[in-house]
Amino acid sequence: MPLQPITPLDPLDVASSSMGMQEDTLDDETQQAFLSESGTTMMSSKNDGGGGGSPSGEMCVVRPTLNVAQRNQHYHFDPGHSPGLREAIQTKVAKSCSFSCGCLTSAITARLPILSWLPAYNFREHLLGDIIAGVTIAIMHIPQGMGFALLSNIPPVNGIYMGFFPVLIYALLGTSRHCSMGSFAVVCLMTGKVVTDLATPEGAVVDGDIAGNSTTSYTAVQVATIVSFMVGVWELIMGLLQLGSLSVFLSEMLVSGFTTGAAFHVLTSQVKYLFGLHVPGHSGPFKIIYTYRDIIKQLLHSNIAAVIGSAITILILTVNNEVIKPRLRKKTNIPIPIELIVVILGTAASYFGNLNEKFDLLVVGEIPTGLPQPEIPPFELIPKVVVDAFVITIVAYTVSYSMAKIFAKKHNYEVDAAQELYSQSASNVFGAFFGCGPIAASLARSLIQEAVGGVTQMTTVISCALLLLVLLFVGPVFETLPNCVLSSVIVVALKGMFLQVNDLRRVWAISRADAMIWLASFLSVVIIDIDFGLLIGVVVSLFVLLYRGQKPSTAILGSVPNTDIYLDINKYSAAAEVPSVSIFHFNGPLHFANSEYFRTQMFSMTGLDPSAIVSKKKALEKEQAKSDLIIDPAKENGVRGSTEKIPEEFEDKPNDMNDKHAVLSLPVKSVLDSLEKCGTLKTITAEKVFHTIHDAVTVLTVLDNDSNCTKL
Repeated sequence: MPLQPITPLDPLDVASSSMGMQEDTLDDETQQAFLSESGTTMMSSKNDGGGGGSPSGEMCVVRPTLNVAQRNQHYHFDPGHSPGLREAIQTKVAKSCSFSCGCLTSAITARLPILSWLPAYNFREHLLGDIIAGVTIAIMHIPQGMGFALLSNIPPVNGIYMGFFPVLIYALLGTSRHCSMGSFAVVCLMTGKVVTDLATPEGAVVDGDIAGNSTTSYTAVQVATIVSFMVGVWELIMGLLQLGSLSVFLSEMLVSGFTTGAAFHVLTSQVKYLFGLHVPGHSGPFKIIYTYRDIIKQLLHSNIAAVIGSAITILILTVNNEVIKPRLRKKTNIPIPIELIVVILGTAASYFGNLNEKFDLLVVGEIPTGLPQPEIPPFELIPKVVVDAFVITIVAYTVSYSMAKIFAKKHNYEVDAAQELYSQSASNVFGAFFGCGPIAASLARSLIQEAVGGVTQMTTVISCALLLLVLLFVGPVFETLPNCVLSSVIVVALKGMFLQVNDLRRVWAISRADAMIWLASFLSVVIIDIDFGLLIGVVVSLFVLLYRGQKPSTAILGSVPNTDIYLDINKYSAAAEVPSVSIFHFNGPLHFANSEYFRTQMFSMTGLDPSAIVSKKKALEKEQAKSDLIIDPAKENGVRGSTEKIPEEFEDKPNDMNDKHAVLSLPVKSVLDSLEKCGTLKTITAEKVFHTIHDAVTVLTVLDNDSNCTKL
């Protein structure tokens, strides 16, 4: 049966329109010579009429049908050299040991980025913006650092330390130009959980027989520092193992649900300061429920001064954020330092009103002047904090690196995932010797740093310089600052995290599975606890991933007349099944988890179950069942594990099945390599693996072997 020419008339299927032909740099003779050399004929026709919406130029390409064996032979396929394990190791070692001045310089600047950006720093263009941003971020560090330190259950001054010591190291080693490192609410809250569990309560008697039968007591700062140290160690290990892209395994919905749930824990931890209550701390699952139970019991005993101070502070911050800031943004990018203003006003009101003595209002207390002496963290606590430190590491790095990638993409520069791990590792380890907890990038500070004109890491250096002056000279000024003011600053700053609830509404309309990830992460964090919530969110994400991969969409494809296009016959009425041929499309990766689903769907949708065909051969012949099967897996995916042998079931049958053929449409080299390694191509040979679906259909439907050209 001679092959009927197929001419594309649909505008979507035209190989080259008149516009495309005008942009082509090759003339017709050159194109024809090139195509004829590869066994391909090009016929073009031009239509100057333009009626009926047809393209002004059409092209018909005639080429031989191609299976994989023919394609490799005719077009000189070169598989390349695949080195063995020994050769690969030798090559890697030789490359690593090779020495040159250029390689040495590149290696040093890669690990010390300041050596690359500082010599090239443009003072005229960048200095002013960096100074403005540095001053703004330093001002934000003071109230946020002191407030977030309360989340870690450490003295407020240590929050300022976290904005200086580790951040200074990050300025030397970090690759992100816009991330503001330092105290971060979620990380501080997770650190506070460990501090609550391991630190000796203030005022406890230590005489060799204290609670827990322990002969050693640890201050809150000591526990926070060993957590910071272990976070740095974990980040170093991840950097050495090249796990910088680990954050891709935490989906956007998981991180959003997790941080939103953590925001409720942050809010809960500050309620006692907002109302001036003395609520005992709780740890473990369902602690948020126990905390609110105690808060409700003591609510009638609230400190009136704390309630009034909190209400006034929240009102001032809200009016600024919702009314003044949007209007001011139209005129300037420099925000009003409203957090610092309310801190100064609260300190002044507490000092002149003597609120601590008159109303028993809890204040920050003593703040030492100068820099702290370095102290070695209690390394004997490492076994007790190693797991919690790992969880904090994942959260801190994921948030920081994700934010760094967003800014890098927006401003067209690169961030090194491994170097980010190294820089954050060095920052946390260094800060651990100066009373600092683990650090991460703050979303609010980072956005403001970019908005006010910060361009390079010089912003961080300037911010650290100003914080140094605060630590040396200004610290004692804030000793009378009420804790309720700091808590109010924290609560108002949580608005952005609470608004992530909108992510759930947005994703619910797109994917219910992703919405389930958000809900599972959020509810488990709020109801159970932060670390359990992260684990549950990861598990649910894996289940969703497996579910999607286990049952991908399948379809029977049909041919659109007079084209080489094959579409789902259930969705496109113009597509019709090819006589005597079933085309089965599997839109997903093929692996052990979905191999049985693939087999079941293929046999049920095509009606070509080999066992059924053998047992009912005569009945099927009378019904003129389709005799050929084309398997079309997703082109971007591959086959894994034992699934490479599934197509063999159709071919590896008794001789009375020789009139049945299973062929593959698999142009992807990785899939062919997998099939060849497992021996599948010995049963379904390379002659039955075709370049495209159309090649397979053409060969199976043409009886005249001399007419084996396909016209597209």
